[in-house]
Amino acid sequence: MKIAFFTNAFPMMSEAFIANSAAALVEAGHSVDLYGIGNVDATGLSVPEVEPLHLEQSTTNIRWPGKRADRWRSLPGALKDLVTRHGASSLFQLRPDVYRRTFMDLSAIYQAAQLPAEGAYDIIHCQFAPLAEHVIKHRRAGFLSGRLVVNFRGYDISELVTAHGEHLYDHIWPEADAFIANSEYFCQRAIAIGCPEDRLSVVGSGMRLESFPFQPISEASNSDIRFLMVGRLIERKGFHIALAALARYARASGRGVLVDIVGDGPMRAELEQLAGDCGLGEAVTFHGAQSHKAIADFIRKCDVFIAPSMTCAKGSQDGPVNTLKEAMAIGRPVVGTRHGGISELVIDGETGLLCKEGDVDALEQAIDRILDMQADWPRMLATAREVVENTYALSRTTDDLIGVYNSILTPPSSTPGDSTGLSKEAA
Repeated sequence: MKIAFFTNAFPMMSEAFIANSAAALVEAGHSVDLYGIGNVDATGLSVPEVEPLHLEQSTTNIRWPGKRADRWRSLPGALKDLVTRHGASSLFQLRPDVYRRTFMDLSAIYQAAQLPAEGAYDIIHCQFAPLAEHVIKHRRAGFLSGRLVVNFRGYDISELVTAHGEHLYDHIWPEADAFIANSEYFCQRAIAIGCPEDRLSVVGSGMRLESFPFQPISEASNSDIRFLMVGRLIERKGFHIALAALARYARASGRGVLVDIVGDGPMRAELEQLAGDCGLGEAVTFHGAQSHKAIADFIRKCDVFIAPSMTCAKGSQDGPVNTLKEAMAIGRPVVGTRHGGISELVIDGETGLLCKEGDVDALEQAIDRILDMQADWPRMLATAREVVENTYALSRTTDDLIGVYNSILTPPSSTPGDSTGLSKEAA
């Protein structure tokens, strides 16, 4: 199969699942081109295992000026690039009635000018739902062709729907040939806002289990207990709740704690201030963004992994947290929240512990409880590894993904959203 991935930018440090998926498809004998159309900078590759495949050689990160005035100034050059790549007739493909908003803000012109001269694919896979608007328009205009797959991964089916309403994706439903959610939770959310259930599948974000060999811990440290949290430093990750809970646990138990926080984001200064204010001070170390290899090393050094995700004020939610999978794969006890897709990964009392999201007292109690259950850790950690292997092994998720692709390559004639995308105008 000839496949195109559309994402915001590639590679991104926080999106190892996209690099893993693309690499697995290439290793299975398929061709994968990657397009970044979010007009953002790529942050780098966090999966060294895929470096030998040189995915950068099949990657195009499309950029255009952020300010409207600069777009107009650079427009002649973009039009020249468009004609050079697609021929003079491409000027007539850029129809305002097809592109609408993206024609008026000129982003469509800059994107089309950097799309390949031969844009025919078997599968066009939008890794995040908001990108489908652009792809649908380019497909209708004739710059792209292929069966369209749209993924729901988290913010696109939670925060954006909260902000823009449940009809946000109405223009996509008749256009796409298949939809994918990364968890049953987001699958149900998609159905609730109108996603056609008969074209929707659940395919988890796969992980390279060989990068996270099972090395279970037998008991917590006799000295300071080391806790680990990994993720973007944003409200949704709930690290502010966890710091408060860990401070309470340290005071109540008399135990020393060490806290490693891996990741970066807009709340870093606030969290650093909170660590000092709640009495943890130098016990908390902020390590910034790290590679997958480094994250695995942090997991091996910790006693307990905490994933305190919560629904943020803007409505954003998490799926099954990827670093939580990694901690379970390596063999560390985990504490998560009843939030989004986490409950599909962590089975309370079986593969880890769950508590109410956004609740300092509940999280403190869960931390205390997981440390009281050390005699059960061997059973719990073995079960957790088995769940990850059975559900999220990259070979399994890749087979599932290829199954979705194959199911739409020879569809019945009545399948909505043909390769030219003529069924309904995108917004």
